[in-house]
Amino acid sequence: MQEALTAPDGALAKLMALDADMAKAVAEIGPPPDRSETPGFGTLARVIIGQQISTKAAAAVWARMRDAQFDHAAIAAAATIEELRDAGLSQRKAEYVKGLAEAVEDGSLDFNALPHMPGEDVTKKLVAIRGIGEWTADNYRLFVLADMDAWPFNDLALQEGMKILKSLNTRPDGATMKKMGDPWAPYRGAGALMLWHIYAHHRHAGSIADIAT
Repeated sequence: MQEALTAPDGALAKLMALDADMAKAVAEIGPPPDRSETPGFGTLARVIIGQQISTKAAAAVWARMRDAQFDHAAIAAAATIEELRDAGLSQRKAEYVKGLAEAVEDGSLDFNALPHMPGEDVTKKLVAIRGIGEWTADNYRLFVLADMDAWPFNDLALQEGMKILKSLNTRPDGATMKKMGDPWAPYRGAGALMLWHIYAHHRHAGSIADIAT
């Protein structure tokens, strides 16, 4: 991911040429860190777990999942909903994770095929699985497949980053964020990574609080 993002002719440099505010932000706080993730069930399950809860809460649940070895598709598929709930999942997320594990085990989801598919086809493949929406699919495309045009516009931290970048009075909603990303195509993924970096920088500086994404 990092090579595609920060190379001299990479996505971030091309995005900076399109957006003066982005160029200024990169000059002030530097490029975003490498957030690459390992392909496979564990990463996608962790993204599902992180939906609509804080990063701290998601990390705590994931630690319990790993302790129970539910980060492996075969073990999660064989587990009962009650066992998954005992590991910290809600009823709905337990159903989602088990369904994902079963899709991996029966071969209907082949992680090895995803890197060879167009981004929109990856999204269609993933959202066909119950519990996986566009936000989750876009996060997988970005962090695992290094898709530099993935645009998870419904992410709250991403929206907060855009508010900071563009000096807006209010945080843009998902529909507004979707439109604001249009001029950045096909480098919206690079923009997303930088917006998260901007949000994290301001949060660590104490100017804003952590929020659930």
